[in-house]
Amino acid sequence: MNRSIIPSDDPILRVHAKDIATSEIASPFIQTLISDMQELLAAERLGVAIAAPQVGEALRLFVVSGRALLTEAEAEALEKTESPAPKDLVFINPRLLKTSRRRKDMHEGCLSLPGFWGMVPRSERATVSAYDETGKEFTRGASGLLAHIFQHEMDHLEGILYTDKAHDLYQEKSDDPSEKSLPQVTA
Repeated sequence: MNRSIIPSDDPILRVHAKDIATSEIASPFIQTLISDMQELLAAERLGVAIAAPQVGEALRLFVVSGRALLTEAEAEALEKTESPAPKDLVFINPRLLKTSRRRKDMHEGCLSLPGFWGMVPRSERATVSAYDETGKEFTRGASGLLAHIFQHEMDHLEGILYTDKAHDLYQEKSDDPSEKSLPQVTA
């Protein structure tokens, strides 16, 4: 794999991503891109999702880690048994169908801006329609963390970084996650 996560100052992160032709979803290029994104995401301990622009491709595609679908108790049990995490979710040409009016601030970071965090107001619920990695169309509703992730990734596809919406931004002082008091959301 020759891909890496692009830093926040790269201009591609400010580009409106282009749709992927449904006829191209099964192509080796798109399938390799998905695989590369999943591999990069799996290597990030705090990462919960990644968008194609973050690996240098201005395409409407993001991947949500299967780990993000687990409750805290499920994640702890998974670690103890060393069982595989649930399958990652792949969203190709996603459309945000609806969001709730009710919003909530959540602690947020970004793989393209490591070590920086802030509070970002996001809708508590979100519904997304997309194609999966096989080209099958689906709709997925979410609340809480997953809804927050959807909105963060959709912003990436529009050329928006979380820092454009965040308040109380700060740089972490330590790499030791036990020293952090707020839950981590890094996408």
